[in-house]
Amino acid sequence: MLKSLKKLHWSIFVLGIASGVIMTGFMMLLPLLPEYADQLGFSEYEIGLLVAAFFFGRVLFQFPLGVLSDYVGRRGIMSASLLLFAAITAAYALTTDAILMIILRMMQGVAASGFTVGSQSYINDRTPAEFRGLANGVISSAINIGVIAGPILGATLSQGFSYQTPFLVAGVLGAVCFVISLAIPHMDVRQARAKSGKLIPLRDRFRRIMSSAISRSSLSLSFIHFLVMMAIAIFLTSAPILTAEVLDWSKGDIAVAFAIGGAAAAISSPFLGRLADRIGRIRVLVLGLVTLFLEGLIVYLRPGTPLMLLAFALGGAGTPAYFNAFYSLIGDVTSPPERGAITGFIGSFGEWGSIIGSSLLVPITWRSIGVSAPMAADVIISLLTIALVLLMKSVLQRQVARG
Repeated sequence: MLKSLKKLHWSIFVLGIASGVIMTGFMMLLPLLPEYADQLGFSEYEIGLLVAAFFFGRVLFQFPLGVLSDYVGRRGIMSASLLLFAAITAAYALTTDAILMIILRMMQGVAASGFTVGSQSYINDRTPAEFRGLANGVISSAINIGVIAGPILGATLSQGFSYQTPFLVAGVLGAVCFVISLAIPHMDVRQARAKSGKLIPLRDRFRRIMSSAISRSSLSLSFIHFLVMMAIAIFLTSAPILTAEVLDWSKGDIAVAFAIGGAAAAISSPFLGRLADRIGRIRVLVLGLVTLFLEGLIVYLRPGTPLMLLAFALGGAGTPAYFNAFYSLIGDVTSPPERGAITGFIGSFGEWGSIIGSSLLVPITWRSIGVSAPMAADVIISLLTIALVLLMKSVLQRQVARG
């Protein structure tokens, strides 16, 4: 593993640091934002909009920012997004107006979209196919460390100082990420585009972009990602409800379970990414999906605390197994001039799954059937996703071979 890590370009590790720091800053705010808004006297409707605005920002802007990254370069999009994230996050501490805070939250989603699509495309641009899984694994590991550290740091700062302090600290972290991003070498994907499209009219360029985004391989990956994001959103929303109401788990118990999953993801991610390089993306992708299915099934059956904690650990490892293989697969089936557009299109498509899963399927199945129904839906969707991957396997393999 160490020899393989040495073969990665140093910018991947710089990008990993930036990803981990920005995720720490984001996760610092996530548990505090609704409570902070409640203290400011926001209504339940305004708090709901505050949480949802981030995801709508991601849905609306991942695709156009991905297209833009194909034309102006990845680093410019990443750096601008990090600077926007820093400014907006610090601004939370300076406003008490609900409408303004909702707008800031949506703009934070825009910043996250730009950084996500820019970094994912940059990794695939910079890294040869035989090491893409490992590169994505390094980034995923850093992100999961931020997922674990963020809530702890946010709670500590808010209790020791004030609710505004985590927002200011997260803004500073975002500024640090912006500075770090300036060290990342620029890669000019426009040269490849200029060779093939310099004289193409704007309308024809738009048609070419849309043709790439809705190609068979892109749509296949989009539907797979849509279902996975839906299942993950259902699990993250319903697992705390199910364990608290049926098993009488405390907030501390739930936090420990998710921390175990995060630790499993952070530790296993580089190894699973390298495994995807060695035995194939689709095999590791299916392995991750099977593991997520088992996690949902065990939690649904509720066999006891030890096995439940094991399920969270399995799901923690299964998540990077899927994502590392999936993002590497996007790199395998795309070329640099179109990579940002396709990555953004797939990302936006997947975010709709998150929104539908958490805001529609969970409340509808929970209230109309029972508290265990959302987890049953998670299990069924995971099975459907595995079936879809196996059905589309030959299509994706042919596209990889062409790439």
